[in-house]
Amino acid sequence: MFRTPITLLALVLPAALHAQCPTSADLAGGIAFTGVHGEREVFTDVGDGLIASSYRTQDGFAAEAILAHGVYLVELLDLVGTEGESRTSYEYPMPIDEIEPPEAGGSWEVLVSVTDGKNNVFERQVYTYGALEVHRYGDCSYDVIPVTSEYSTAPDVVETYHYLPALGLSYLYANVDPNGEATYPYTAIQALP
Repeated sequence: MFRTPITLLALVLPAALHAQCPTSADLAGGIAFTGVHGEREVFTDVGDGLIASSYRTQDGFAAEAILAHGVYLVELLDLVGTEGESRTSYEYPMPIDEIEPPEAGGSWEVLVSVTDGKNNVFERQVYTYGALEVHRYGDCSYDVIPVTSEYSTAPDVVETYHYLPALGLSYLYANVDPNGEATYPYTAIQALP
């Protein structure tokens, strides 16, 4: 059967675009998400079920996090320009390798020890996993599980994360608190060299 060059290009182009989309293997070197306002978050596998996240905005806000299975906070470091920093550690009642990643339609409730350097409190965290969705980041599409997080120490705050099972990571997508609602959509993704 004879195929025109345009038909052949139509068959090859989607495969070429797909080949450039990051996979979980790219976490060794880093996977970067970017947003419309120049915000950038880089995820890197640091071993033992932990993923490092490094977030930067154009106006100088920066945060670093260590996430169990790319989802659950183990450590958060807020770098607020030159005004100082804030480090918070989270300890779970089980080893990291026993924590299950999100599954669509499920939920998880856990009591976590939270330490900010001065204070230590026990915080009940409730995670609710939504139905599987498909999201696009530029030319790349991924299955996403929305993860809603609620905390006993901040009952008026609800966070929504987008968990990408194929990559084993999540990012903050939306936040609701007494000051209002905010969303943080990413529009592009790339594997770092």
